[in-house]
Amino acid sequence: MDESDQEFLRALHEEKIRTQNERADYVTRKLAFVTVLFGISSVDMGIKIADLCWLLYFIPLVAISYDLYIMSADSRIKRIGIFLGRHPVSRAGAAEREWERFCVVYRDGLAPSANMFFSIIVTVAAAVFIHSQQTLLTGGMKLWFATWLAISLLIIVWLWMRHMVQIKSIGDYAPFNRERLPGR
Repeated sequence: MDESDQEFLRALHEEKIRTQNERADYVTRKLAFVTVLFGISSVDMGIKIADLCWLLYFIPLVAISYDLYIMSADSRIKRIGIFLGRHPVSRAGAAEREWERFCVVYRDGLAPSANMFFSIIVTVAAAVFIHSQQTLLTGGMKLWFATWLAISLLIIVWLWMRHMVQIKSIGDYAPFNRERLPGR
């Protein structure tokens, strides 16, 4: 194996570890940000909660944004792992190859699902709080509120479903046969 290939594979291993830490950091930030937004209601700043209630409309947007970062990091981790475990040039040891096969067969659907459920829970909690604070919603505002809630929940579920399909397709990766490549 060429020295530049060895350096590349070493860099891929380091990237995988860095991205795992990045994903964990995004999850922590998401939890902290949502907690702070909900915590504003318990702090007495001399402002009526109803006046700050509009901030809660941003909770799904923030949760979805964090979900996108988390899903991006997750798919990068999976791509690197599958490549290192299956590609012949990677020269991964037997234990690493078996570990990657094991991870694909026994894929963890709990973490992505937990992330989606958290986003749904905070969106519904924000909606309940908004609704309780704005009881005098007019017809137009009721329509806006219902549309906001429905679209937010649909986007969260759609992103989760799309991510699960993407992860499955990464798990289905099979290395290219060098003889079949054009120009070979």
